[in-house]
This record gives sequence, C-alpha cells and structure tokens, in this order.
Amino acid sequence: MVGMPDWVNAAHREFLEGSLRLDLFGLRRGGEISGELIAPLRPEIPSLVPGESYLLETVLRTLTLGHLFTQGTADSNQVWVEITVSAGDRLIGRSGAMNGLGEVDPWSWFGNAYVVDRKGRRIDRRNPEDIFVSLYNHQIPPGAGEVVHYRFTVPADLEGTVTVRAALKYRKFDTTMMRFVLDDSGSVNDLPVVTIAADSITFPVSSRAVSAAPVPDIPEWQRWNDYGIGLLRTPGAGELRQAEEAFRMVANLGRADGPLNLARVYLREGRLDEAVVMLERAARHEPAAYPWVVAWFTGQVNRQNGFLDEAIENFRNILDTRYQLARDRGFDFSLDYRVSNMLARTLFERAQLERGDGRREKRNSFIAEAIVWYRHTLGIEPENAEAHYGLSQAYAQSGETGRSEEHRRLYQTYKVNDNARDRAIALARRMDPAADHAANPVAIYDLHREPVSAGPVSDYAPD
Repeated sequence: MVGMPDWVNAAHREFLEGSLRLDLFGLRRGGEISGELIAPLRPEIPSLVPGESYLLETVLRTLTLGHLFTQGTADSNQVWVEITVSAGDRLIGRSGAMNGLGEVDPWSWFGNAYVVDRKGRRIDRRNPEDIFVSLYNHQIPPGAGEVVHYRFTVPADLEGTVTVRAALKYRKFDTTMMRFVLDDSGSVNDLPVVTIAADSITFPVSSRAVSAAPVPDIPEWQRWNDYGIGLLRTPGAGELRQAEEAFRMVANLGRADGPLNLARVYLREGRLDEAVVMLERAARHEPAAYPWVVAWFTGQVNRQNGFLDEAIENFRNILDTRYQLARDRGFDFSLDYRVSNMLARTLFERAQLERGDGRREKRNSFIAEAIVWYRHTLGIEPENAEAHYGLSQAYAQSGETGRSEEHRRLYQTYKVNDNARDRAIALARRMDPAADHAANPVAIYDLHREPVSAGPVSDYAPD
C-alpha cells in the first residue's frame, strides 16, 4: 500500500503469498480444448515440434482461504496471470503484460468479478449500489481449481528450448479505479504488486527425446483433480468430457475423489445410472468420500430418478448434520439454504403424489414441512427468490391465498429480470471486446496477441 510503512506491506505480502498455487499442468496438441492431452508435465517434459500449436493448461488452486478468492471488493481488486513464452532472448508469446502507466493488458486472464449496471457499464468506481449482473465471475471457491487455457505456436525456425514462465499477481486496485480516486485520467498506477504463486518449465524443441524435470510438490492425484475441478466448474457442458478424463485418472490413482467427481460429471450430463454406480463406489472407498457430500449428490440423483422418499432422507440427514466427523469439526449444514430449498422442493413434489381426498392428510403434511424448510431458508436469506416462489406454490395448495399472493409478489421483487439481464450483458459485451472474450464458457487466451492499453472506461453518470 502506497505511503504505508514497509512492515505493513511486508505483512500483506506474507499473507497473500502461498494462498494459491499455479501449476503448468499439461499441453493439448493442436491448440484446441479437444486436442490430445499430454499431462502431467513433469517429471517428463515432451519435446515441442516447430510450427505446431499447443494449448497450455494452467491450473490455479486456492489453498489457505475459507472464502472465495478474492471476495470483498472483487470488482476492483486486480488479480491476473502474467505468462511469457521465450527462447533465450527471443519472446515468442505473452499475456498479462503491464505498460509504463501501470495498465495491465485487458486481454489477460483476470481473477475478478466483472459486474455491470443495467446499461451494461462496468462497475469500476466503487458504486456497488448500481451492480445489476455479472458478465463473468472468475473468483475461485476455497479448495477449488480454475483452468486457464493459453494457445501458442512454436516458430517453424526454432531450435533449442522454449521456456514458459507464469505468475499469479495481485494488487489492491486496478488502474481505472485509481484514476477515479485520484481524479486524473493519465495517472500511473504504482500500487505494489504481489506475486502470489509462480511456475516455470523448459521444453526441448525438435528432439525425439523426452527430458525430465523435478516434480512439483503436489500429489499427482491432486494435480489431476484440481485440473478436473477447474474444467467441471466451466458453465454448461463445454469441458465435461475433459473433466471426465481427468477424474478417471484420479480414480485410477486410488482416490475416492475420482468416483465422487465422476458422479458430478454424470449428474450434469443426465447419465444417472452411471452417477449411481460412482456414488456407491465413492461411499465404499477406503478411505471413503465425505458422507455428507455423497448424500448431497445421491439426493439429487434420487430426486431425478423419482425416488423422492430416499431423496428426502438424504437431504434431512445433511440438514441435521448426522455425521460425527462433521459435528467434530463444528459444521452445521442447517445453514446451507441450498439444501433446505432442495428438501422443500422435493417435499412439495412428493405431496403431488398423494392424490385424492383419502390422501389429503398425507399430502398436507408434506406441504406443511415444505413450508417449514422454505421459511428456514428465508431466516438465513430473506431475499431468496426460490424460497418465495416455493412458498407461493405451497400456500396456494394449502388454501392460504393471502400468503401465497404475498410470496408471489416478493418472488417478482427479488427474481432477476431475465430480459433486463440479457440486455445488460449484451451491452457489456458490445462495449468491451476483451471482457466479451473472457465471458465465454471456454475462453482461450492467445499468447501471440499484441498487448494493448487498458480497456474502455465507462462514461458513468448516475441515472
């Protein structure tokens, strides 16, 4: 921090360093996500072929954090990956470069939340009251991975070796924010930059031999698992096949995380029978996967398969924290409103199976319990739109019209306006091509792209 004693900055630097790690994990031939994977890099290092393109699979993983990275002022914290590919003094490609004014190339990968207002303008000057929607959110949950794809081509005339150096960097505010604070559109951003994590690797070129290098101090199964988690977190189905490939390796290396995460892939893809097999395998594994995690995904599979009573029991077990290991650690899963909403929804669906006057009492008991759990959610998160919608349905079926209408109104108040959201996102994409690229579910960063100055500054004026 500018103007602070050295010991203050040293303490901040010490706190940040080692909170994440960066692993140059693998290469994909052809420079595409569908290309053949060569991984893990190290101890063996493949030889690169002149004229060929590669996708460098870079994995970030949170280590010492109990919250999202970066959390807090995620709109203006500046976190980015700086990466160079070079052959001796010859620079082949780079991303994350900073110019003399302290501006980071906007086409870099940033670990921020790019949030915009209703007109698609980036929230870039401490105006959180105008936040409407995220164009993208690259924050990383605790203990999770993020995969960044970098494409480069080896020059056809190159011989010798190619060295890749990558570093995850952090500073408190980006240049746009600092210029707003200083009221100077041309000021230099000289805030201290901390390198949180780094990795490097040297590849032979035009050699049939495979070279060797020290293995990173990370268990091999964990390198594969971090890679798979990063792919699994990609929105949609864009990288599920690659995630499945990674988790199969984790399973082959004897970890319960392998079948557990394969079940997550299969659940996303609707391959429910295969998900059941993997969840059973994860539960029987020695050591087994955490039982509450198995119960969460088993409950979802049971619900989709129509086994509602079994799903209800799965979710009740979680909310009651019926796991000694979890209680010993001080966990209280009743505070997870995702589970209480899922239980309430399943109870409501179960009520619909009790048809006719003869089953009215049973039907009403399921609806009453659904109401209890939706209200439990609102005790934690009063503006939860899903809970308000569920209550509007449940109260309608229980004959409480007034309460049903009240929660329907609250649902309309708190739900995202889909049309307004889509319009804001479309405007933001149009205004900032670099952010538009970063918002793609599978974004590939071109290391041969010429660095440019900072992106557009929104001409913000309060409405």
